[in-house]
Amino acid sequence: MSGLDLVPDPSVERDPELLHWTGVAAEVAAKLRADVVERDAANLAPHAEVALLRAHGLLALTVPEEFGGTGAAWRVGLQVSRVIGRADTSIAHILAYHYAWLRVLEHLGTPEADRQLRETAALGLLWASPGHNRAGFPKLIPVEGGHVVTGDSGFATGAPVCDRIFTRVVHAETGHALAVVLDAAADGIAYTGDWDVLGQRLTASREITLTDVEISDEAILADLGPLQAPPEPHQALGVLNFQLIFGVLHLAAAEGALLEAAAYTRAHTRPWYHSLVEKATDEPFILQGYGVHVARLQALSALADRAEHALAWLYARGAAATPADRASVAETVASLKITSTEAALAASSALFDLTGARSTATTHALGRFWRDLRTLTLHDPVAYKQHELGAYFLNAEFPVASGYR
Repeated sequence: MSGLDLVPDPSVERDPELLHWTGVAAEVAAKLRADVVERDAANLAPHAEVALLRAHGLLALTVPEEFGGTGAAWRVGLQVSRVIGRADTSIAHILAYHYAWLRVLEHLGTPEADRQLRETAALGLLWASPGHNRAGFPKLIPVEGGHVVTGDSGFATGAPVCDRIFTRVVHAETGHALAVVLDAAADGIAYTGDWDVLGQRLTASREITLTDVEISDEAILADLGPLQAPPEPHQALGVLNFQLIFGVLHLAAAEGALLEAAAYTRAHTRPWYHSLVEKATDEPFILQGYGVHVARLQALSALADRAEHALAWLYARGAAATPADRASVAETVASLKITSTEAALAASSALFDLTGARSTATTHALGRFWRDLRTLTLHDPVAYKQHELGAYFLNAEFPVASGYR
């Protein structure tokens, strides 16, 4: 990822596809940045923002060419999300999750999942999902003429503005876990809660309640086997995508914070009363502060790149992947999650030391980066990631696959 760093590495070979799509992402980011403060305050469902992503061809970006998509590598989708996340981390969150669910569909490899990929590419569909529901999965109940799905599906990033919902359900008769797709506008789907939160306000992460939602056989994407059966290593990769996404979003928000702070410092910050310099941009403690946080984010970017590469390797291993393979990659991703949490929160808080008291005015909205990061980093407790990594390093304990590791 060093080509996009705050201090880019000129020795990195340029990828034309990556350059093109990150350029497109920069155009989208500029449009989102223009009114991000007003949109954040209004806290409205981001229909216009999703339309912007669709208009720029970003929703079909990672769909394989064989299904009519652009066929870009998943890492390109991550980089696109990173660029957008510097301006609007909420919209980047929705987009990155969309890419992750498309990767899950592709990995299922069933005719039903393939058909959904074709429709996504043809129609520019947006995907969302409640993911792992700690309250239990909804039930799929056979009825005359098909099936219905009923239950609380938990909260889902982007659900009120998506086109398709991916969810796991439990078959009421067999007890098997199934992957199913729901039309987001289908009768019986209700989006509840107002998502009036500290940060990531535009992710529209509302709860989904399913009441006798009718689905056809074609909507059953895969039979995942008995609910409690431990998955094989190659069947437990989806969660690692999302943990990686959090690391990249943390990086993006922190980079956005420093970029915006630097612009403010150049334009508005004044040297301190007792300073011996005439310009704030020559103030030693300000220069030192930027140096510390830029260096941390440079290192964080390298770790994100390593984690993405490791996960791509694990996918390529397929059924040959061993428990040791998955554990090693999972802990590389966990390292990113831990480091990104610490570095991003530190940068988004310290920026006020580098910009000065006047920068706290609400008109500048520099606090939105910290608010977004404070919300993002609470998705699952980083203490458990630290414990998991420590147990792996010290005791060679492999993490048991779950909705969070």
